[in-house]
Amino acid sequence: MSMHTADRQRVKQLLLGQLLVTLLVTAGAGLAGSNAALSAGLGGLASLIPNALFALGVFAQYRAQEAGRLVARFYLAELLKLLLTALIFVAVFVWVKPVNVAALFLAFFAVQVLSPLLTHGLASKF
Repeated sequence: MSMHTADRQRVKQLLLGQLLVTLLVTAGAGLAGSNAALSAGLGGLASLIPNALFALGVFAQYRAQEAGRLVARFYLAELLKLLLTALIFVAVFVWVKPVNVAALFLAFFAVQVLSPLLTHGLASKF
């Protein structure tokens, strides 16, 4: 397996981990009511969607000889990820009434922090 293929596998594992954490946190928040579940789901998606688009932008086909272009693509993808994350939060606060702010941000942070830890732990076992 080439390094490029291995990187893509790790990215897929990370995104699947983020999806799993989003679903689990959303289900857990559902115990506090449908508004908490919706807010948690949106918080998880506010992390997952920009990360997935970042991965698509960075891990698209590239050649090793184009290292400078890869670095530029990385920075552009990170900037777009941050902008999209901000836009998702703005959209949630504008269109979702009422927002469970605690569930929204807890889910966002859980997806950002827990899924990489889980994915790293699972990857190191195999």
